[in-house]
Amino acid sequence: MAELYQGSAACNRHLLDLPNEILQEIAGHLPTDRDVLRLSQTSKEAMSKIFAGESRVWRYRFGANYEIPPGKTFAQLKNEYVTRAIVFGRTQDFRQREEWAPTEELRQDFWMEIVQTMLQEILTLPTKSLDSSYTLDYLKTTLQDRATFLQFPNERKHRTEVFYALQLCLSAVALDPNMKQHCRRSDYDMETIYSIDKGLLANHEADDEFDNTNESDTSSGSTTPVSTVSSDESDSEDEDQSSEPSSEASQLPVIISKTPRSFVDHENLDLDKLLQFRAFWQRHLLSSVENTYYDSYMGLEDWVRPGVRKHDASEGSKLSTFWLGYYSCIHPFPTTLEELENRQTCAAHGEGPELMTLDLDESGYLFWPAACNKIVPLYEGLKTKRVPFAGKQDTYATQEENHVFGFVEHMEVAYGGISGWQRICFTICERLGDEFAEAKDGTDGWVHIYEALLIPGGRLMVGRWVDLKEPSAKGPFIFWCT
Repeated sequence: MAELYQGSAACNRHLLDLPNEILQEIAGHLPTDRDVLRLSQTSKEAMSKIFAGESRVWRYRFGANYEIPPGKTFAQLKNEYVTRAIVFGRTQDFRQREEWAPTEELRQDFWMEIVQTMLQEILTLPTKSLDSSYTLDYLKTTLQDRATFLQFPNERKHRTEVFYALQLCLSAVALDPNMKQHCRRSDYDMETIYSIDKGLLANHEADDEFDNTNESDTSSGSTTPVSTVSSDESDSEDEDQSSEPSSEASQLPVIISKTPRSFVDHENLDLDKLLQFRAFWQRHLLSSVENTYYDSYMGLEDWVRPGVRKHDASEGSKLSTFWLGYYSCIHPFPTTLEELENRQTCAAHGEGPELMTLDLDESGYLFWPAACNKIVPLYEGLKTKRVPFAGKQDTYATQEENHVFGFVEHMEVAYGGISGWQRICFTICERLGDEFAEAKDGTDGWVHIYEALLIPGGRLMVGRWVDLKEPSAKGPFIFWCT
C-alpha cells in the first residue's frame, strides 16, 4: 500500500514539474470537468498551477464545447464557461411559467440570456468543420436533454420578446426529428394560421377584389396537386397532444380591409403570430398521427432538412439560390371553426403533398406590379435595403417551371437583441404553354403571392401565401435552403 502511495505521489510530482502551460493543456483535454476538478484536488500546488490567474485550461475547455469568440481573455472565457456549465446543468421546464413563481421566471430569463449569446455566436463565428458548429451541437444537446424550451405552451403569458425571437431563430432545431419535441394542436390557433380575424360578421362584400381580405375560401389555384379530403385521426398515443374542437359550430368571421397591411411588419413584427405558424409546421411535419406532411418530410435525408446557419456566416444575409418547402391550403373552405380545427389542411393522408422547389437569382431591377403591391405592399422606410430576384418554381418530382419574381428587405430592428431579420416577398405565376401568366386580373392561370419572415442565418422562411385573384384564399407556407 505504501508503495502504491509513493508511486502515485511520484507520478503527481512529475506532473507538477511540468511547465504550467503544459499542465494546463493536459487538464484542459481531460474528458470531463469532474476529471479536471479531481486532478486539481490532488494537492494545493496542483490547484494553484491548474487554476492560475491566466490559466489556459479555460480556453481549452471552452474550445472543446463552443466556438471561441475573438478577443476574449482567459478570465472572460472562464466566467462564461463556468456560468454555462452551472445553468445548463439544471433542467429547465418552460411549460410552466407562473406569476406565483418569480424565482423560476428569473432562472428562465437568465437561461434565455445565455442562449441569446450562444445564438449570436452560432450565427456569426466561423466553424471548425463543414458539418456543424460546436456551439450549436452543445445547444441541441441541452435542448434535447435538459430543457423543454421548444415544446412551448399555447398559454404564452409573461413571455418576452427574447423568448419569441429565440424560438423563431431555433426553428430549424425544432423541426429536427431527432429533437422529439412535437407541438400540440392547441399550441397554435387555426384562425391565425388561415388569417381569419375574430369577432367580425361573415356577410360583408369586398369593394375591391385586390383589397387585403379574409373571406371564406371557395376555390383556389394550386402549385402542387393535393387531395381535397383529409381528416384528423387521433389515436390514444396522441390524445394529450390534440386540442378539443370548439363545442359551438360558430360561423367563421370575415374582415374586409381597404388598407393593405404587411403580414411581416418591419417596425412592429408580430412574433407570436409567426411562432404559431412555425408551430403549425412543427406539428404537421413531425407528427405521424397527423399523417399530412409527415411521410414526405421524414423521407428526406438529414442534410436536406432545415439548418440554422450557412457554413460561411458572412453569407447569412445573402439570398440563397435553391429552396425546398411546403404550402398548405384548405378548400372548399370550412364554414365552421370546428371543421377548420378538425381538418386543418388539404394535405392528403397516405400520398402526401409534393415538395416544392425554388430556384432563385438576384436580378438587376425590381418588378412588383401594383396588383401585388395592393396585397403585399413594399416597405416605405427610407433606409430599406431591398434586393430583387427572379427565378423558377417547380416540384421535387416534376418540371413545372412556374415563374417567380420578388424581393428581400433587410429589417433594421434587432428583435430579441438578434440582428439579421429579413422580409421576403415573391409571386409565383402559373406557366401557360410557352408563356407565363401575367400578374394582373383577366389572365388565365393562377397567381400566388408569398410573404414571409426570413429568419437570421438566412436558411429558413415561414409565412403566408395569398391568391392574387381570390385574396380570400390563403394559408401558411415554409421554405428552407439546402
